Amino acid sequence: MKIGIFGAGRVGKTIGEGLIRAGHEVRIGSRDPEHAKHREWKREAGGKGDVVSLNEAARFGDPVFAALPWDGLKEALERLEPGVLKNKTVVDVTNAVRFEDGPRLTYGDTSAGELVQRWLPDSSVVKTLNTVSDRRMVHPSFRDGMPAMFVSGNDARAKNQVKSLLEDLGWRDMIDLGDIRQSRLQEALMLACVISEIRLGSPGMAFALLRG
Repeated sequence: MKIGIFGAGRVGKTIGEGLIRAGHEVRIGSRDPEHAKHREWKREAGGKGDVVSLNEAARFGDPVFAALPWDGLKEALERLEPGVLKNKTVVDVTNAVRFEDGPRLTYGDTSAGELVQRWLPDSSVVKTLNTVSDRRMVHPSFRDGMPAMFVSGNDARAKNQVKSLLEDLGWRDMIDLGDIRQSRLQEALMLACVISEIRLGSPGMAFALLRG
């Protein structure tokens, strides 16, 4: 599969590395694709991955992962060529959270996932991977067992496509919460996880569902 990723930070590169190891081709979109900090990643990708412009990543991939910082995502999407994401799956892994005066979500009665779908009405947005840190996104390993990964989105075909990629990244327990409105639950779970990590002094936590 040819996959685009918006964001050449730790999240984007971690997802990219995992997908390349699973046999996919990856293009990571960056505002400065020729920066020296990308050279090592390009070399390790061994021809299966590259760091390119955001437009090039959008043209190349289906699906396309949105892994940019939340405060720059809307502007980046607005700068894309018109229609470049039309009829494509967009995987939203973002969280709109601020840490001043304690961790808080930054919007009102909506969610980052719903906003991304609103900004991209001709794309199928799927929310996932936002509830864990980048260190746990690929082949998650916990001494207490396998965590759950949640998925939400309006299009069943797009969600099945994303679930297949999650399997490639090592996830086994995947739960479909419903349409994109349920990304509110995923983003609330992320916040609960962050606060738990802070209170317990244990970074890199995740949620699991126990079956009776």
